[in-house]
Formats: sequence, structure tokens, C-alpha cells
Amino acid sequence: MKKSNYNVLIIVGFLVMALAGCKYSKEYQLVKGGDKFTVMVPSWVKEDKTLKPGAEFQYANRFRNFYCIGTYEAKNSTKSVSSIMAGNIGILSKAMGQPVISDSLGVTIGGLNGARVEIFGTMSGDPIYFSEVVLEGKNGFYHLSVWTRTADRKLKFKGDIDHILNSFKEI
Repeated sequence: MKKSNYNVLIIVGFLVMALAGCKYSKEYQLVKGGDKFTVMVPSWVKEDKTLKPGAEFQYANRFRNFYCIGTYEAKNSTKSVSSIMAGNIGILSKAMGQPVISDSLGVTIGGLNGARVEIFGTMSGDPIYFSEVVLEGKNGFYHLSVWTRTADRKLKFKGDIDHILNSFKEI
């Protein structure tokens, strides 16, 4: 075989390995949000403590532009699911250009009642999609947020987003 044929074979081999390495597992792993809750996340996201300081749960895949956080807030007489959701929406709306907010949907996840809202808009000129859930637990409120960039990614990761949010369990 000629030397050029070997070079082509080597290049083809590297391309096959590179393409095989781009596939992501469809498996989910159980992770804890501190000592407060658990959720299932795709195995292709990893813990990332830089997303929101103090959040009990922070996972991301920066290559896929996929992020998720979870926080806990103790109950008091002035807090409710709707007030926490309104605060979260207010913060996101101020940070976004042309935000579009879906109607709030009542949800029951992991035996807890709450609300879910979706928000679309732009940040730094890029389209962005957020799915927000607030749940009322025994002693506090849980806020889960999953976001990605572009409508294509939103559709591509819809199953993963729903799986993460619907897998929530209070500890």
C-alpha cells in the first residue's frame, strides 16, 4: 500500500473515533441537591458550581449550552409559590431582551404542588429558553431552572428538560 493510502486510512480512523466520541449516553444519574432533594440528570451533564452561588444543585454541559440549577428557600409567612415564581420571572425578564412568558401551569412533582413557567427571549443578543418550576415542600420552597440557547436546542432537549424537572423528590 502506498504511503498516501496509509495517511488516508489514518485520517478516516481519526474521523470515525471523533464522531463516535460525539455521541452522548441516554442514561440518567441520581444527584442530590444538598440534603434537601434529589433529581435525575443526563449523564452528559456535570456538576458546575459557577452557575449560581449558593445553589444546592448546579449541573451543566457548556458544549451543548445546557444548564440546570436548584435552590431551596425556607418557608416564612410572606413567601408562596406565586411570589417566588414572580420574583424569578422578574429577574429573568430584566436580564432578557423581549421576554415572552408562558402562562403559569399548576404542577405536581414528587408529591409536591407548584407551578411551571417557560420564558423565551434574548441575552447578549442570543436566543435563550428557560423552564422554571417552583414547588412547595414540607418546610420550604424549591426552585428548579433549566435553560439552553436556541429554539432548536429547546426542542432537542425537551425530553431531558422534562425528565430532570419531573424526577424531583424532596428528601
